[in-house]
Amino acid sequence: MKIGYARVSSTDQNLDVQIIQLQEIGCEKIFKESISGKSANRPELLSMMGFARAGDVIHITKTDRLARSTIDTLQIADKLNEQEVGLVLHDLGDININSDVGRVIYTTISAFAEMERKRILQRCNEGRALAKSKGKHLGRFKNEKLHVQIKEYFSNGMNENVISKTLNCSRTTVYRVLNSN
Repeated sequence: MKIGYARVSSTDQNLDVQIIQLQEIGCEKIFKESISGKSANRPELLSMMGFARAGDVIHITKTDRLARSTIDTLQIADKLNEQEVGLVLHDLGDININSDVGRVIYTTISAFAEMERKRILQRCNEGRALAKSKGKHLGRFKNEKLHVQIKEYFSNGMNENVISKTLNCSRTTVYRVLNSN
C-alpha cells in the first residue's frame, strides 16, 4: 500500500500542496498534521508508523517534512526498515532511503538541513542580541489599561480567577501583574 505523510509546522500553514502531490503519487492513505518537526514524538507520525505493514511504502514530498534532525530521521527510517516498510522522499529524486545508496544520500542531505536550521537559529539570536544592545524593545508591550483594571479589581476584593475570566486574560497575566509591585 502507498501511504502518504504530510506535515506543516503550524496551523497557519496549509497542507494542500503536499496532499495533492501525495494523491498524484497514488497514496491510498494520507496522514496529516500541523506540528513542529523538531520532535519525532508526533501523533500522526506515530499513527502512520503503527499503521504501516511489511511491503507498504511511505511517501513524503519533502525531506524536512519527516524530521528536522538527522538522528530522528535515521531512527524513523530504521524503525520502518525493521517493519520492512519502504520510505520514499520525493525531493531526493524518489529515492527509497532504506536502500544502501538512499541511506548515504539521505544522511548527507539531512545533516546539511540540520546544520542550516542551527544557522538560522544562530542568526535569529544574533539579531535579537543586536536589537537588544541598541535598546530596541523585544516582545509584546505592556497593556497598561489591562494592568490598571487587574489592580483595581483585586483591590476591590475580586480573586485572581474571577479577574482573569472577567477581563478575558490568563491567570498567569493576573498573577504577574499583581506580583510586579
